[in-house]
Amino acid sequence: MIILSVEVVPPKRIPILLMILVFIMLVLSVAAVYQAIEAYRNGSLDLASIILSISAIVLSSYMIIQMRSKPIKLGFEMYDVSTTIQCDRCNYETTRKFERGDYIFKEVGSCPKCKGNLFISSIYREVKEKKRKSFFASSI
Repeated sequence: MIILSVEVVPPKRIPILLMILVFIMLVLSVAAVYQAIEAYRNGSLDLASIILSISAIVLSSYMIIQMRSKPIKLGFEMYDVSTTIQCDRCNYETTRKFERGDYIFKEVGSCPKCKGNLFISSIYREVKEKKRKSFFASSI
């Protein structure tokens, strides 16, 4: 038996410790660039420390931007799930939207035609065909 459920996911929370570490890294990187520039003014060129400091600034800035941005949508779509209900005596059949608690062979009432028992005969999702753009398609 397949049970379908829909869960609401709360917004992504950023751990406070991670934010503090990123900001400390940013401040230390700026201080390292300042020291490297001061060392350059005094006559000693330390190119490696300048490059590492600037790359740390770029990395910490990128991490801050990524933490502040909205989460990436992975393309998950809610599908339309339908339930087919049949009568056990006559050929009466109807389809309705899936409801929580539906399962196969569940009795759901009496038939409007012959007063027989109605039961769920199938639960399925409706697939929507998406139009795909071809890589080689061109408008001439």
